[in-house]
Amino acid sequence: MLEINLARQLQVPSVVHAESHRRYEWVAVILSIGIGLASWWWTQVKQDEYDAVVQEKYVQAQSLAATQTSLNRLERYQEEKRRLGGSLEAMDAQEFNRKHPMSLLDGVSRSVEGLDIWLDRLHMVDQLVELHGQSFALEEIGKYIDALENHGVITSLPVVEILDQEGRDSAEFFSFMIRFVLEQQSTT
Repeated sequence: MLEINLARQLQVPSVVHAESHRRYEWVAVILSIGIGLASWWWTQVKQDEYDAVVQEKYVQAQSLAATQTSLNRLERYQEEKRRLGGSLEAMDAQEFNRKHPMSLLDGVSRSVEGLDIWLDRLHMVDQLVELHGQSFALEEIGKYIDALENHGVITSLPVVEILDQEGRDSAEFFSFMIRFVLEQQSTT
């Protein structure tokens, strides 16, 4: 008789199968470790990029805040400059209005010296001036207008009206009215 040991044949394939199964397990473990390391490395790279972006955002936010502060300060300075400029213009206009009537009166009185004329009235509204007076000679009125121009009182073309009148003593005299506009002279 022949004896065949079937149990031995059954054991050999299971050992080969177990070794093959262990190899697959080791390959799976090594692949899992490799994937885990690659994943960890990738996460670290992305975390570093994120940290760099957050740091840049922080720096840009600080820069924006400093720029905004400077811009606000500049706007305040511009507003203050505008207010002071307006105040300065108002003060210049006020100074002009104060000095100009005085210089006008000074020029009018100096222009009369040595002439045979007399003034009845001086009327000034804003920049419009009217001088009313009388003279015995037309030439004296012309000399008075020239003197006003020489003293810088009249800087624009004046309007002159002359009326004939006879006096009580049958001496002839002329009433006149000179109207002109004062021009503001720049002081810069």
